[in-house]
Amino acid sequence: MTQSRKKLAESFKELVKEKGFQKIIVRDITDRAEVKRPTFYSYFKDKYDVVEWIFVQEIWQPARSLMAAGYTQEALRFILVSMEKDKDYYRKLVRQEGQNSFGEIFRKCIRQETEAVLREEGQPQLHRLLTPELMAEYLAHVFWFMIEKWLISQEEIRALEVIEVYQILVSDSLKNLFGRDDE
Repeated sequence: MTQSRKKLAESFKELVKEKGFQKIIVRDITDRAEVKRPTFYSYFKDKYDVVEWIFVQEIWQPARSLMAAGYTQEALRFILVSMEKDKDYYRKLVRQEGQNSFGEIFRKCIRQETEAVLREEGQPQLHRLLTPELMAEYLAHVFWFMIEKWLISQEEIRALEVIEVYQILVSDSLKNLFGRDDE
C-alpha cells in the first residue's frame, strides 16, 4: 500500500467525521492529504471508491481471513469491534443510500463471502428455494439491518450486544423469539 493512498484514505475519514460524506469533494481530500488532484485519481475513481477501499482494507480483509479459517463468529466480532473503534466515521456513512452506498458495499461483501462458504460446505438444501444465494442475501440483509440500527441509535450500545441480537435473529425460530408455540 502506498503512502499517498493511505494519506488520502486517512484524510477522507477525518473529513467524513468533520463534515459528513455528502459535503466532501475530491479537492477537500487532496488538500488535506497534501497531494495533487491527479494523485487521487491514480488510486480511486471517486469518494465512493474510497469508502469501499477503507472498509475492505481495514475491516473486510482481516474478517475474511478469519472466515476462511472457519472462525465465523470471530469474524463477526472483529467487524463490529473494528467499526466500534471508528464509530463516528461509520455513523456518518450509514445514512448514505443507493448505488455505491456504504450499506450496499457492506451487504455485497457479506453476501459474496457467505455464499462462497455455503457452497463450500455443501450443506443439503432444506427447501428448494433456500439456495446459497438466497440464504447469503438474507444473512447479509439481517446483519446490515443490525449494524444500521446500531450506528444510528442515540443509545450507547456496545458491539458485542449487537452480535448477541444478530445471533438471536438468525438462529432462533419465531416461536422462540415470541416465546410461544402457535400450534
